[in-house]
Amino acid sequence: MLNLKPPKLATYLLTINGILILGYAYYWSSVVYLFFGLLNLILAYGVGVENRTAIKVALIYIAINLFIAIFYLISGNIYSAVDAAISFFIMHDILSYIEMVYKQEKEAEEREKAEGD
Repeated sequence: MLNLKPPKLATYLLTINGILILGYAYYWSSVVYLFFGLLNLILAYGVGVENRTAIKVALIYIAINLFIAIFYLISGNIYSAVDAAISFFIMHDILSYIEMVYKQEKEAEEREKAEGD
């Protein structure tokens, strides 16, 4: 089994994003905000325990969130800059974690191949 540290920054930022969205859910009394706030918190837990499915879902979700935040930012909503920055840093942390996992798995595979020869 690989010995890697979990993507802590992504976990913290997903938690902060979830709490912010839950604040919107309370302020606007919206079930949609409540759903996405809880989704962020669930993904934060999954990323924190290094669940591969949660990491993949979080990456896709955050990529869509970044795309939408950039469109809102282009249209003139300055407050979307915070959401875009949070999404960017989450995506960067998850992608660097995936890169480390890939490198370590490839090295382990090469060692097994060398030992087998």
